[in-house]
Amino acid sequence: MTGGLARYRRLLSGPRMMTCATAALASKLQGSMFSLSLLFTVADGRSYATAGAVAAVSALGGITAPARGRLLDRNRYAPVLWGVLALHAALVALTVANEALHGPLLLTFVAALGANVAAPPVGVVTRVMWRFVTPEDKRSTALALDAVLADAGFIVGPVVVGVISSLLLPSAAMVACVLASALATLLLLRALAGREPVKSEPGEQSWMGALVSVPLRMILGCATFFSATVGGVEVILASHGGELLGSVLVSVLSVGSIVGGLSVGALSPKRAAQVSRLSLVLVYLAVASALLALVGDSHAVVTVVLVAAVGMAFGPCFVALYGQTANLAPVGTAAESQAWAGAALQGGMALGQAAGAYAFGMWGFGPGMAFAPAFALLGAVLALVTDRFSPMAVTE
Repeated sequence: MTGGLARYRRLLSGPRMMTCATAALASKLQGSMFSLSLLFTVADGRSYATAGAVAAVSALGGITAPARGRLLDRNRYAPVLWGVLALHAALVALTVANEALHGPLLLTFVAALGANVAAPPVGVVTRVMWRFVTPEDKRSTALALDAVLADAGFIVGPVVVGVISSLLLPSAAMVACVLASALATLLLLRALAGREPVKSEPGEQSWMGALVSVPLRMILGCATFFSATVGGVEVILASHGGELLGSVLVSVLSVGSIVGGLSVGALSPKRAAQVSRLSLVLVYLAVASALLALVGDSHAVVTVVLVAAVGMAFGPCFVALYGQTANLAPVGTAAESQAWAGAALQGGMALGQAAGAYAFGMWGFGPGMAFAPAFALLGAVLALVTDRFSPMAVTE
Protein backbone atom coordinates (compact mmCIF):
# COMPACT_ATOMS: atom_id res chain seq x y z
CA MET A 1 0.00 0.00 0.00
CA THR A 2 2.95 2.32 0.76
CA GLY A 3 4.19 2.01 -2.79
CA GLY A 4 0.71 2.58 -4.11
CA LEU A 5 0.34 5.78 -2.09
CA ALA A 6 3.20 7.18 -4.16
CA ARG A 7 0.62 7.61 -6.92
CA TYR A 8 -1.17 10.17 -4.73
CA ARG A 9 2.10 11.99 -4.04
CA ARG A 10 2.86 12.15 -7.76
CA LEU A 11 -0.66 13.36 -8.49
CA LEU A 12 -0.56 16.16 -5.90
CA SER A 13 2.97 17.24 -6.85
CA GLY A 14 1.81 18.33 -10.31
CA PRO A 15 1.18 21.99 -11.24
CA ARG A 16 -1.87 23.44 -9.46
CA MET A 17 -2.88 19.99 -8.16
CA MET A 18 -2.91 21.06 -4.50
CA THR A 19 -5.22 23.87 -5.59
CA CYS A 20 -7.47 21.27 -7.24
CA ALA A 21 -7.50 19.09 -4.13
CA THR A 22 -8.29 22.04 -1.86
CA ALA A 23 -11.08 23.14 -4.20
CA ALA A 24 -12.51 19.61 -4.17
CA LEU A 25 -12.47 19.46 -0.36
CA ALA A 26 -14.12 22.89 -0.07
CA SER A 27 -16.87 21.77 -2.46
CA LYS A 28 -17.50 18.64 -0.35
CA LEU A 29 -17.73 20.72 2.84
CA GLN A 30 -20.30 23.00 1.22
CA GLY A 31 -22.48 20.03 0.28
CA SER A 32 -22.31 18.47 3.73
CA MET A 33 -22.86 21.69 5.71
CA PHE A 34 -25.81 23.44 4.06
CA SER A 35 -28.76 21.25 5.12
CA LEU A 36 -27.54 20.82 8.70
CA SER A 37 -26.77 24.52 9.18
CA LEU A 38 -30.21 25.37 7.76
CA LEU A 39 -31.83 22.89 10.16
CA PHE A 40 -30.07 24.40 13.19
CA THR A 41 -30.77 27.98 12.09
CA VAL A 42 -34.52 27.45 11.75
CA ALA A 43 -34.78 25.23 14.84
CA ASP A 44 -33.09 27.93 16.94
CA GLY A 45 -36.19 30.13 16.81
CA ARG A 46 -38.94 27.67 15.94
CA SER A 47 -38.92 23.87 16.41
CA TYR A 48 -37.04 20.90 15.02
CA ALA A 49 -40.24 19.67 13.36
CA THR A 50 -40.59 22.97 11.49
CA ALA A 51 -36.87 23.05 10.72
CA GLY A 52 -37.02 19.53 9.34
CA ALA A 53 -39.86 20.55 7.02
CA VAL A 54 -37.87 23.58 5.80
CA ALA A 55 -34.79 21.43 5.18
CA ALA A 56 -36.87 18.85 3.28
CA VAL A 57 -38.46 21.49 1.04
CA SER A 58 -35.07 23.11 0.46
CA ALA A 59 -33.63 19.75 -0.61
CA LEU A 60 -36.10 19.70 -3.52
CA GLY A 61 -33.97 22.42 -5.09
CA GLY A 62 -31.43 19.74 -5.93
CA ILE A 63 -33.52 18.68 -8.92
CA THR A 64 -32.35 21.83 -10.74
CA ALA A 65 -28.71 20.64 -10.78
CA PRO A 66 -28.83 19.45 -14.44
CA ALA A 67 -30.10 22.88 -15.52
CA ARG A 68 -27.14 24.51 -13.78
CA GLY A 69 -24.88 21.95 -15.44
CA ARG A 70 -26.28 22.88 -18.85
CA LEU A 71 -25.54 26.55 -18.11
CA LEU A 72 -21.93 25.62 -17.42
CA ASP A 73 -21.70 23.62 -20.66
CA ARG A 74 -22.88 26.59 -22.73
CA ASN A 75 -21.09 29.47 -21.01
CA ARG A 76 -17.74 30.26 -19.48
CA TYR A 77 -17.54 29.01 -15.92
CA ALA A 78 -16.62 32.30 -14.20
CA PRO A 79 -19.81 34.32 -14.89
CA VAL A 80 -22.05 31.32 -14.19
CA LEU A 81 -20.35 30.35 -10.92
CA TRP A 82 -20.01 33.87 -9.55
CA GLY A 83 -23.55 34.79 -10.61
CA VAL A 84 -25.08 31.71 -9.03
CA LEU A 85 -22.99 32.20 -5.88
CA ALA A 86 -24.18 35.83 -5.53
CA LEU A 87 -27.83 34.75 -5.80
CA HIS A 88 -27.24 31.88 -3.35
CA ALA A 89 -25.58 34.20 -0.84
CA ALA A 90 -28.43 36.73 -1.11
CA LEU A 91 -31.05 34.03 -0.46
CA VAL A 92 -29.06 32.61 2.46
CA ALA A 93 -28.86 36.14 3.91
CA LEU A 94 -32.63 36.52 3.46
CA THR A 95 -33.23 33.22 5.26
CA VAL A 96 -30.96 34.18 8.16
CA ALA A 97 -32.44 37.68 8.45
CA ASN A 98 -36.02 36.39 8.36
CA GLU A 99 -35.29 33.89 11.12
CA ALA A 100 -33.44 36.49 13.22
CA LEU A 101 -36.43 38.84 12.94
CA HIS A 102 -38.95 35.98 13.48
CA GLY A 103 -40.50 36.78 10.13
CA PRO A 104 -43.12 34.81 8.18
CA LEU A 105 -42.42 31.08 7.97
CA LEU A 106 -43.51 31.07 4.33
CA LEU A 107 -40.69 33.46 3.48
CA THR A 108 -38.20 31.10 5.12
CA PHE A 109 -39.55 28.20 3.05
CA VAL A 110 -39.28 30.18 -0.18
CA ALA A 111 -35.83 31.61 0.57
CA ALA A 112 -34.41 28.25 1.69
CA LEU A 113 -35.75 26.52 -1.40
CA GLY A 114 -34.35 29.28 -3.61
CA ALA A 115 -30.97 29.07 -1.89
CA ASN A 116 -30.72 25.39 -2.81
CA VAL A 117 -32.01 25.98 -6.35
CA ALA A 118 -29.18 28.51 -6.70
CA ALA A 119 -26.60 26.37 -4.88
CA PRO A 120 -23.23 26.89 -6.61
CA PRO A 121 -22.55 23.75 -8.70
CA VAL A 122 -19.01 23.43 -7.35
CA GLY A 123 -19.34 19.67 -6.84
CA VAL A 124 -20.22 19.22 -10.52
CA VAL A 125 -17.30 21.39 -11.63
CA THR A 126 -14.96 19.43 -9.35
CA ARG A 127 -15.82 16.15 -11.10
CA VAL A 128 -15.41 17.79 -14.51
CA MET A 129 -12.13 19.36 -13.37
CA TRP A 130 -10.31 16.09 -12.69
CA ARG A 131 -10.84 14.95 -16.27
CA PHE A 132 -9.33 18.10 -17.73
CA VAL A 133 -6.41 18.68 -15.35
CA THR A 134 -5.03 15.12 -15.15
CA PRO A 135 -3.42 12.90 -17.79
CA GLU A 136 -5.02 9.53 -18.41
CA ASP A 137 -2.45 7.63 -16.33
CA LYS A 138 -3.40 9.64 -13.20
CA ARG A 139 -7.14 9.93 -13.71
CA SER A 140 -8.22 6.91 -11.68
CA THR A 141 -6.12 8.18 -8.76
CA ALA A 142 -7.71 11.64 -9.06
CA LEU A 143 -11.24 10.21 -9.08
CA ALA A 144 -10.40 8.02 -6.09
CA LEU A 145 -9.05 11.06 -4.25
CA ASP A 146 -12.29 12.90 -5.03
CA ALA A 147 -14.34 10.02 -3.59
CA VAL A 148 -12.19 9.96 -0.45
CA LEU A 149 -12.53 13.74 -0.04
CA ALA A 150 -16.31 13.36 -0.33
CA ASP A 151 -16.28 10.92 2.59
CA ALA A 152 -13.99 13.23 4.53
CA GLY A 153 -16.30 16.15 3.81
CA PHE A 154 -19.33 14.33 5.13
CA ILE A 155 -17.41 13.45 8.29
CA VAL A 156 -15.83 16.87 8.89
CA GLY A 157 -18.66 19.11 7.59
CA PRO A 158 -21.27 18.24 10.26
CA VAL A 159 -18.60 18.61 12.96
CA VAL A 160 -17.73 22.09 11.67
CA VAL A 161 -21.41 23.05 11.70
CA GLY A 162 -21.80 21.73 15.25
CA VAL A 163 -18.75 23.60 16.55
CA ILE A 164 -19.67 26.92 14.89
CA SER A 165 -23.30 26.64 16.01
CA SER A 166 -22.23 25.92 19.60
CA LEU A 167 -19.54 28.57 19.88
CA LEU A 168 -21.26 31.30 17.85
CA LEU A 169 -24.74 31.02 16.31
CA PRO A 170 -26.37 28.47 13.98
CA SER A 171 -26.69 31.19 11.36
CA ALA A 172 -22.89 31.62 11.46
CA ALA A 173 -22.63 28.06 10.14
CA MET A 174 -24.72 29.10 7.13
CA VAL A 175 -22.32 31.97 6.52
CA ALA A 176 -19.42 29.52 6.73
CA CYS A 177 -21.16 27.35 4.14
CA VAL A 178 -21.34 30.31 1.73
CA LEU A 179 -17.66 31.05 2.36
CA ALA A 180 -16.79 27.42 1.56
CA SER A 181 -18.64 27.80 -1.75
CA ALA A 182 -16.77 31.02 -2.50
CA LEU A 183 -13.41 29.38 -1.74
CA ALA A 184 -14.26 26.37 -3.91
CA THR A 185 -15.37 28.66 -6.76
CA LEU A 186 -12.19 30.74 -6.61
CA LEU A 187 -9.90 27.69 -6.54
CA LEU A 188 -11.81 25.79 -9.24
CA LEU A 189 -11.62 28.72 -11.65
CA ARG A 190 -7.91 29.02 -10.96
CA ALA A 191 -7.37 25.28 -11.52
CA LEU A 192 -9.35 25.26 -14.77
CA ALA A 193 -7.90 28.47 -16.21
CA GLY A 194 -7.34 27.78 -19.90
CA ARG A 195 -8.51 24.17 -19.54
CA GLU A 196 -12.31 24.39 -19.58
CA PRO A 197 -14.14 21.77 -21.67
CA VAL A 198 -15.53 22.54 -25.11
CA LYS A 199 -18.71 24.62 -24.96
CA SER A 200 -21.88 23.66 -26.83
CA GLU A 201 -24.14 26.04 -28.69
CA PRO A 202 -27.87 26.01 -27.87
CA GLY A 203 -28.76 24.69 -31.32
CA GLU A 204 -26.13 21.95 -31.29
CA GLN A 205 -27.76 19.77 -28.62
CA SER A 206 -31.05 17.91 -28.53
CA TRP A 207 -33.62 19.26 -26.07
CA MET A 208 -32.77 16.17 -24.02
CA GLY A 209 -29.21 17.40 -23.58
CA ALA A 210 -26.93 14.76 -22.08
CA LEU A 211 -29.83 12.31 -21.73
CA VAL A 212 -29.82 11.74 -25.48
CA SER A 213 -27.14 9.12 -24.74
CA VAL A 214 -28.78 5.77 -24.02
CA PRO A 215 -25.69 4.29 -22.28
CA LEU A 216 -25.55 7.38 -20.07
CA ARG A 217 -29.16 6.86 -19.05
CA MET A 218 -28.29 3.28 -18.12
CA ILE A 219 -25.40 4.45 -15.96
CA LEU A 220 -27.74 6.87 -14.22
CA GLY A 221 -29.96 3.87 -13.45
CA CYS A 222 -26.94 2.11 -11.97
CA ALA A 223 -26.25 5.19 -9.86
CA THR A 224 -29.84 5.16 -8.59
CA PHE A 225 -29.72 1.49 -7.57
CA PHE A 226 -26.29 1.86 -5.96
CA SER A 227 -27.33 4.93 -3.98
CA ALA A 228 -30.56 3.19 -2.91
CA THR A 229 -28.39 0.44 -1.43
CA VAL A 230 -26.27 3.01 0.42
CA GLY A 231 -29.26 4.95 1.74
CA GLY A 232 -31.10 1.86 2.91
CA VAL A 233 -28.10 0.36 4.69
CA GLU A 234 -27.37 3.67 6.44
CA VAL A 235 -30.96 4.08 7.66
CA ILE A 236 -31.19 0.52 8.97
CA LEU A 237 -27.84 0.76 10.76
CA ALA A 238 -28.79 4.11 12.33
CA SER A 239 -32.30 2.93 13.29
CA HIS A 240 -31.08 -0.32 14.78
CA GLY A 241 -28.17 1.10 16.74
CA GLY A 242 -29.79 4.25 18.09
CA GLU A 243 -27.98 7.57 18.50
CA LEU A 244 -24.62 6.23 19.73
CA LEU A 245 -24.19 2.78 18.19
CA GLY A 246 -26.00 3.82 15.02
CA SER A 247 -23.61 6.76 14.53
CA VAL A 248 -20.63 4.47 15.09
CA LEU A 249 -21.87 1.92 12.53
CA VAL A 250 -22.52 4.63 9.92
CA SER A 251 -19.01 5.98 10.61
CA VAL A 252 -17.63 2.47 10.03
CA LEU A 253 -19.30 2.57 6.60
CA SER A 254 -17.50 5.84 5.85
CA VAL A 255 -14.17 4.44 7.01
CA GLY A 256 -14.67 1.41 4.77
CA SER A 257 -15.49 3.70 1.86
CA ILE A 258 -12.30 5.71 2.42
CA VAL A 259 -10.20 2.53 2.54
CA GLY A 260 -11.83 1.22 -0.65
CA GLY A 261 -11.37 4.52 -2.47
CA LEU A 262 -7.75 4.92 -1.42
CA SER A 263 -7.00 1.33 -2.46
CA VAL A 264 -8.35 1.84 -5.98
CA GLY A 265 -6.45 5.10 -6.42
CA ALA A 266 -3.21 3.42 -5.37
CA LEU A 267 -3.42 0.92 -8.25
CA SER A 268 -2.09 1.32 -11.78
CA PRO A 269 -4.68 2.64 -14.27
CA LYS A 270 -5.12 -0.77 -15.92
CA ARG A 271 -5.51 -2.58 -12.61
CA ALA A 272 -7.81 0.15 -11.24
CA ALA A 273 -10.05 -0.18 -14.31
CA GLN A 274 -10.35 -3.92 -13.69
CA VAL A 275 -10.95 -3.70 -9.95
CA SER A 276 -13.39 -0.79 -10.09
CA ARG A 277 -15.45 -2.11 -13.00
CA LEU A 278 -18.96 -1.08 -12.02
CA SER A 279 -20.68 -4.43 -12.52
CA LEU A 280 -17.96 -6.21 -10.51
CA VAL A 281 -18.08 -3.76 -7.59
CA LEU A 282 -21.88 -3.89 -7.45
CA VAL A 283 -21.79 -7.71 -7.34
CA TYR A 284 -19.32 -7.47 -4.46
CA LEU A 285 -21.64 -4.98 -2.72
CA ALA A 286 -24.56 -7.37 -3.18
CA VAL A 287 -22.60 -10.27 -1.66
CA ALA A 288 -21.31 -8.21 1.28
CA SER A 289 -24.75 -6.77 2.11
CA ALA A 290 -26.34 -10.22 1.74
CA LEU A 291 -23.86 -11.61 4.29
CA LEU A 292 -24.69 -8.71 6.61
CA ALA A 293 -28.40 -9.53 6.26
CA LEU A 294 -27.75 -13.22 6.99
CA VAL A 295 -25.57 -12.63 10.04
CA GLY A 296 -27.83 -9.89 11.38
CA ASP A 297 -26.79 -8.50 14.74
CA SER A 298 -26.11 -11.83 16.46
CA HIS A 299 -22.31 -11.36 16.55
CA ALA A 300 -21.22 -7.77 17.21
CA VAL A 301 -17.64 -8.10 15.94
CA VAL A 302 -18.68 -9.94 12.78
CA THR A 303 -21.39 -7.35 12.17
CA VAL A 304 -18.87 -4.47 12.39
CA VAL A 305 -16.48 -6.28 10.04
CA LEU A 306 -19.26 -6.85 7.51
CA VAL A 307 -20.40 -3.22 7.78
CA ALA A 308 -16.83 -2.17 6.95
CA ALA A 309 -16.81 -4.66 4.05
CA VAL A 310 -20.02 -3.13 2.69
CA GLY A 311 -18.55 0.36 3.00
CA MET A 312 -15.44 -0.69 1.06
CA ALA A 313 -17.59 -0.93 -2.07
CA PHE A 314 -18.77 2.67 -1.84
CA GLY A 315 -15.56 4.48 -2.82
CA PRO A 316 -14.83 2.24 -5.85
CA CYS A 317 -18.46 2.56 -6.96
CA PHE A 318 -18.24 6.35 -6.95
CA VAL A 319 -14.98 6.19 -8.92
CA ALA A 320 -16.59 3.91 -11.50
CA LEU A 321 -19.83 5.89 -11.76
CA TYR A 322 -18.21 9.28 -12.20
CA GLY A 323 -15.62 7.86 -14.58
CA GLN A 324 -18.18 6.18 -16.83
CA THR A 325 -20.46 9.21 -16.69
CA ALA A 326 -17.60 11.28 -18.10
CA ASN A 327 -16.82 8.62 -20.73
CA LEU A 328 -20.42 8.41 -21.92
CA ALA A 329 -21.24 12.13 -21.86
CA PRO A 330 -22.02 13.52 -25.33
CA VAL A 331 -19.58 16.20 -26.50
CA GLY A 332 -20.35 19.54 -24.87
CA THR A 333 -22.36 18.08 -21.97
CA ALA A 334 -19.61 17.34 -19.41
CA ALA A 335 -21.12 19.37 -16.56
CA GLU A 336 -24.74 18.45 -17.28
CA SER A 337 -23.86 14.74 -17.33
CA GLN A 338 -22.14 14.93 -13.95
CA ALA A 339 -25.09 16.91 -12.60
CA TRP A 340 -27.46 14.15 -13.74
CA ALA A 341 -25.22 11.62 -11.97
CA GLY A 342 -25.49 13.65 -8.77
CA ALA A 343 -29.27 13.89 -9.17
CA ALA A 344 -29.55 10.13 -9.72
CA LEU A 345 -27.50 9.50 -6.57
CA GLN A 346 -29.74 11.83 -4.54
CA GLY A 347 -32.88 10.21 -5.90
CA GLY A 348 -31.55 6.75 -5.15
CA MET A 349 -30.61 7.80 -1.63
CA ALA A 350 -34.17 8.98 -0.96
CA LEU A 351 -35.58 5.73 -2.39
CA GLY A 352 -33.23 3.60 -0.31
CA GLN A 353 -33.88 5.53 2.89
CA ALA A 354 -37.63 5.12 2.47
CA ALA A 355 -37.29 1.42 1.63
CA GLY A 356 -34.85 0.84 4.48
CA ALA A 357 -37.03 2.56 7.06
CA TYR A 358 -40.08 0.57 5.95
CA ALA A 359 -38.20 -2.75 5.83
CA PHE A 360 -36.64 -2.21 9.26
CA GLY A 361 -40.01 -1.29 10.76
CA MET A 362 -41.66 -4.35 9.27
CA TRP A 363 -39.02 -7.08 9.68
CA GLY A 364 -36.17 -5.82 11.85
CA PHE A 365 -32.43 -5.68 11.20
CA GLY A 366 -31.48 -8.89 9.37
CA PRO A 367 -34.57 -9.53 7.22
CA GLY A 368 -34.98 -5.80 6.60
CA MET A 369 -31.42 -5.57 5.28
CA ALA A 370 -32.23 -8.17 2.61
CA PHE A 371 -33.52 -5.52 0.19
CA ALA A 372 -29.99 -4.00 -0.10
CA PRO A 373 -28.42 -6.85 -2.14
CA ALA A 374 -31.50 -6.81 -4.39
CA PHE A 375 -30.89 -3.14 -5.29
CA ALA A 376 -27.16 -3.80 -5.78
CA LEU A 377 -27.83 -6.76 -8.09
CA LEU A 378 -30.25 -4.70 -10.18
CA GLY A 379 -27.50 -2.13 -10.58
CA ALA A 380 -24.97 -4.83 -11.51
CA VAL A 381 -27.27 -6.25 -14.21
CA LEU A 382 -27.81 -2.78 -15.66
CA ALA A 383 -24.04 -2.15 -15.60
CA LEU A 384 -23.45 -5.37 -17.54
CA VAL A 385 -26.04 -4.34 -20.12
CA THR A 386 -24.30 -0.96 -20.42
CA ASP A 387 -20.96 -2.66 -21.00
CA ARG A 388 -22.48 -4.68 -23.85
CA PHE A 389 -24.19 -1.62 -25.29
CA SER A 390 -20.98 0.41 -25.12
CA PRO A 391 -18.06 -2.00 -24.76
CA MET A 392 -15.43 0.73 -25.01
CA ALA A 393 -16.88 2.77 -22.15
CA VAL A 394 -15.03 1.51 -19.11
CA THR A 395 -13.68 3.38 -16.17
CA GLU A 396 -10.35 4.99 -16.96
